[in-house]
Amino acid sequence: MGALASNYTDFQGLAQLKAAAKTQSPQARQAAAKQFEAVFIEMMLKAMRAATPQHGLMDSSQTRLYQGLYDHQIAIDLAGHNALGLNKLIDQSLGGKPVTPSTSTPRTISTVPSVPSVPSVPSVPTVPPAHSAPSAGAGEAARPTVWPPATPGEFVRAVMPYARQAAAAIGVAPEVLVAQAALETGWGKQIPSGPDGRSSFNLFGIKAGTHWQGAQVNVPTMEFRGGVLQRDTASFRAYPSLAASFADYAHLISTQPRYRDALAQASNPAAYLDGLQSAGYATDPAYADKIKAILGGQHLMALDAGVKNGANGPLT
Repeated sequence: MGALASNYTDFQGLAQLKAAAKTQSPQARQAAAKQFEAVFIEMMLKAMRAATPQHGLMDSSQTRLYQGLYDHQIAIDLAGHNALGLNKLIDQSLGGKPVTPSTSTPRTISTVPSVPSVPSVPSVPTVPPAHSAPSAGAGEAARPTVWPPATPGEFVRAVMPYARQAAAAIGVAPEVLVAQAALETGWGKQIPSGPDGRSSFNLFGIKAGTHWQGAQVNVPTMEFRGGVLQRDTASFRAYPSLAASFADYAHLISTQPRYRDALAQASNPAAYLDGLQSAGYATDPAYADKIKAILGGQHLMALDAGVKNGANGPLT
């Protein structure tokens, strides 16, 4: 029998592998282990691609087709070179000899085609209950490099990774959350702060309420009552980081019954924003329209395009 299948889409080779597997031969077991590793690697590559923004001139069905073929070949090559070392473990689980530690120099994959790097997205911490205070340690680690932002561009760069995480949790476009945060904070320049001057990182104007047991700040505010804008003082929730602010917003929207109708229309930005206003998220009667204006403006679209395309230059 010739060499067994090196490609799990080679049906003739898989037929040979199936026949060899009936004999419980070590060669068949090792070949099957390589196929499992190739499948795992390709799944991993697909997940990495899916986590990377693909908008732009080079994004098309043909590009995705060739990209898929490229990833498929990479998976096969990596599995063939035992790059991750998984096939030995899989072989052992299928009945092969136990894997023994090697004292030789670790193998490299310098001869295997390189995989384009995928930019990492900062993780959003586990959403705490609405009445609890976010972790201070996690907030310090997630604090952005540039804050407060000096320009709308810096604001978008700082919040977009967390907006994507929160948006994925509730099913809305991340640009909607960025636009809402931009309206609430004046592009990050009007965030409530405590007596010591530390930012509350409250991007969505969420008030403390009676059930909130975390940190809070008391600041003057303007509220519409009976259609008339009036001065008031309110307590707002304070967070240790941008990540905690977005996580609490997603938790609030997804758990409060009054936002159920808005959440049901999350795939439609305009309907979602109208739903928030109808549910009483803000007292401003033009709240939804103002966010739509920011969302549909060229300013945010250009800034978002710069973030998605990985522009290194300053955004203004």
